[in-house]
Amino acid sequence: MDNMKVITELQRTMLKEHNLDALVTMTPENITYVTGVQIPTQITVRSREVIHIVTMERDPEVIIVNIEEPLIKMEGWMPKESITSYNEFTQSPILLSIEKLKEFGMENKRIGMELSYLPVTDMEKIKKELPHAQIVNADAVYEEMRLVKMQFEIDRITEFGAGIEDVIYTAFDTVREGMTEKDLYNVLVKGFNAIGGDKMSVPMVASGERSCLLNGAPTDRVMKKGDIVRVDMMGIKNNYYCDCCRTAVVGEPEERHINIYSKVVKAHDNTIQRLRPGVSTKNVYDEFLKEFTGWGFEPIAFVGHGLGLTLHEEPYINPYKDTVLKKNMVLCVEPIHIIDGVCGYQLENEVLITEDGCRMITGTKHSYDRLPVIKVK
Repeated sequence: MDNMKVITELQRTMLKEHNLDALVTMTPENITYVTGVQIPTQITVRSREVIHIVTMERDPEVIIVNIEEPLIKMEGWMPKESITSYNEFTQSPILLSIEKLKEFGMENKRIGMELSYLPVTDMEKIKKELPHAQIVNADAVYEEMRLVKMQFEIDRITEFGAGIEDVIYTAFDTVREGMTEKDLYNVLVKGFNAIGGDKMSVPMVASGERSCLLNGAPTDRVMKKGDIVRVDMMGIKNNYYCDCCRTAVVGEPEERHINIYSKVVKAHDNTIQRLRPGVSTKNVYDEFLKEFTGWGFEPIAFVGHGLGLTLHEEPYINPYKDTVLKKNMVLCVEPIHIIDGVCGYQLENEVLITEDGCRMITGTKHSYDRLPVIKVK
């Protein structure tokens, strides 16, 4: 219940700051944020909407499909009396939420909703039933709320991240030249499950010329001596993501491998050294860009991103956004150098912004300044 109280107060702060009278939450990640539980069929069956409503005067209420009511009561932090369930075949969740908004006196008020997610058919019903209400896009409100992590979020991300690095290095130590990308992936899955991971996502395992694919899924390609191999571990535990990437080489690295990778490491370390409260993410990116392009490297659209309930979220370290860093933000730093059609080098670590700098979450157990080696036969 304490987490719910903290999030409710944060939502009410957002109501004041953005001159809103109500916040209506619908996206899967933000439903998880405000209720404390991920509702699985909300993602797999789009008609099973989950809708959370909060105002300044009324405590939060949630509307959920009846088959998921036991789950939210057992694993979430919403009080039982604040949960309304519906029959997906005979009732409309958006109409039920409209009735709640009317009950809360919101007929003529400013209501914040995630308009990038709201179905057009739902918006038509809202306009018909609440013709005098002002519906405001609250996408940015939720991004702002989730920028700075609460302590329980930091604990979950840190605990998970601390183990994911071991999974990658164990896999590199286990496989050999002549094995396939799928063989490597299977070892990674076993390690992921061993540390209590709930679900892996975007399986990124690619070798040789395929390592230049930013999100290449594992195939039956056989790993050969001299191949560059990229592994990016992305998955969920207790609703929160890990995201850690390492690049390896099959057999002893050649001088060209060492020269390129050392620059990727330098860009990674220099970027992390710039991270602290009060720093502009745009300035951090500009410094990275100057260094990276000075080596003749062409960067992708960013060198860092936030991490939490989603894999990529604010704050981004890129040329398009400018966020002032604050204590308890969690980011991933990941310089990537792609040689089209040849190979790709990447190093990614999770970091936590602290009071006077940042602390690495991953990258603390194994030395990442040299390419890991996958043994030859």
